[in-house]
Amino acid sequence: MTGVRLEPMTEDQYKPWRAEAEAHYAQSVAASGQSAQDAARNAADTYAQLLPDESATPDHHFWYAYDGDRRVGFLWVKVTHDTAFVYNVAVEPDVRRQGYGRAIMPAAERWCHDNALTRIGLHVFAHNTGARALYEQLGFTETGRNMAKDL
Repeated sequence: MTGVRLEPMTEDQYKPWRAEAEAHYAQSVAASGQSAQDAARNAADTYAQLLPDESATPDHHFWYAYDGDRRVGFLWVKVTHDTAFVYNVAVEPDVRRQGYGRAIMPAAERWCHDNALTRIGLHVFAHNTGARALYEQLGFTETGRNMAKDL
């Protein structure tokens, strides 16, 4: 595989994506130590704050990634000054471990370059060792670390 192309999400595509993305985020938060109920509330609050105008929220960009006609994943970034911050990227479950995650990130970098952005950042949950390894292989370096202790 040489790459994927990014196509902006339509409003009809955004709505179901948003619900699924928020639910997945809640699962990741729960896997990091919050109760499922608290994680769901946290996810709802986070998405409401980040996207007050949903897909029309300024500086946020949403794409589906395609390999030919097949949708293989999605990408959400927010642009601030010269930096794109990846809020969410994922590969469709039925095509995972086939190199699409590795292909989506360079597509994001090409978009950043085309839009005169000079940095791309992201957050990855500590428990997501596969994603962490991929990002390190793609040249991302750790810039901070959150820590917690259950009491």
